Amino acid sequence: MAATTMTTTLGFVLPTSLSPRRGGFRVSVIRCSASPLTTSTGSAASGVVEKPWSTYDARLVLEDGSIWPAKSFGAPGTRVAELVFNTSLTGYQEILTDPSYAGQFVLMTNPQIGNTGVNLDDEESEQCFLAGLVIRSLSISTSNWRCTKTLADYLTERNLMGIYDLDTRAITRRLREEGSLNGVLSTEQSKTDEELLHMSRSWDIVGIDLISDVSCKSPYEWVDKTDPEWDFNTNTRDGKPYRVIAYDFGIKHNILRRLSSYGCQITVVPSTFPASEALKMNPDGILFSNGPGDPSAVPYAVETVKELLGKVPVYGICMGHQLLGQALGGKTFKMKFGHHGGNHPVRNNRTGQVEISAQNHNYAVDPASLPGGVEVTHVNLNDGSCAGLSFPAMNVMSLQYHPEASPGPHDSDNAFREFIELMKRSKQSS
Repeated sequence: MAATTMTTTLGFVLPTSLSPRRGGFRVSVIRCSASPLTTSTGSAASGVVEKPWSTYDARLVLEDGSIWPAKSFGAPGTRVAELVFNTSLTGYQEILTDPSYAGQFVLMTNPQIGNTGVNLDDEESEQCFLAGLVIRSLSISTSNWRCTKTLADYLTERNLMGIYDLDTRAITRRLREEGSLNGVLSTEQSKTDEELLHMSRSWDIVGIDLISDVSCKSPYEWVDKTDPEWDFNTNTRDGKPYRVIAYDFGIKHNILRRLSSYGCQITVVPSTFPASEALKMNPDGILFSNGPGDPSAVPYAVETVKELLGKVPVYGICMGHQLLGQALGGKTFKMKFGHHGGNHPVRNNRTGQVEISAQNHNYAVDPASLPGGVEVTHVNLNDGSCAGLSFPAMNVMSLQYHPEASPGPHDSDNAFREFIELMKRSKQSS
């Protein structure tokens, strides 16, 4: 055979019908030829044909000793983090850019991810902070009028690891039974399973200050406006702007968009910004944002919250809620596997109404540890955990979930109006 016409023959064995003899199959062998243009090196002389399918080139090794072979997409490498599962059906791009996922691998329980690609409008921050994405099936095509690129290309550009084609249902059951587990994602074949297992058992997310890495480095004014196509509840504005200082513990852009939609002028400040400097700016209210990790690992943030209590109305979301709980004298604890998803039912104890909320946290406030006068305003109906607080004597309100997220309905957006009313009453009484 001449080199110019060299072909490589691949054989496939297919069952065609049952054989009555010996209970077996009668088989047919189908052979096909691969062009030298499809070789992985591009050289006909090499004779190496690139496989038309992905191979299991990655591993997820968990601290409990389980090893999960997988296929990789996105960036290569080896990374260690805490593995959590998220039950959202959509919104994977918001999850990728949510700073609260710093230090974590996120496993999506929805089996197929990537169907809608990615677009610039759904970013919750300017970069991806989670350590890696774990999914069952990576969509082979995208279908969305706003799509600008595929999920795989997006992860590669952001230097973010992703793996797929592993049993995410079995892993989710394991996490529900054993709790969140540390693990290692790796595409490096030179590393042994024992090395990766040792890495997973030598690292711990508890006690690490993850906020410092995701917070802004200097104050800035939020000037971006919400696209009118996505704006709502604008009829609740009273025409009077309120000056709000937002402490950035890992703040999501949509929180700032919703405050802006309610007519607030917002200055975003770093997590270490002194309380005295914040008060010099004469704010009408202060927001303590969401953020990653353990609230007990950032005592400086708790002290800042304490210094601001009673001076101006304050509103805490997620990490901000937990910091407020500690600043008021309460305690926080690490949950078994946390709350991560866009379908968590929460009851408003004041109205009896149930909201479908988006949540992302591994820690919670212990309501039994709170002092008198602090009211638990919201309860997670899945496990009865504290989902909201109020302390009227100091103009304090907080939520353990994301009122800006709108995981379908806009059930929780009213919390922003309540913050506006809190600032309004405070100004009238001063």
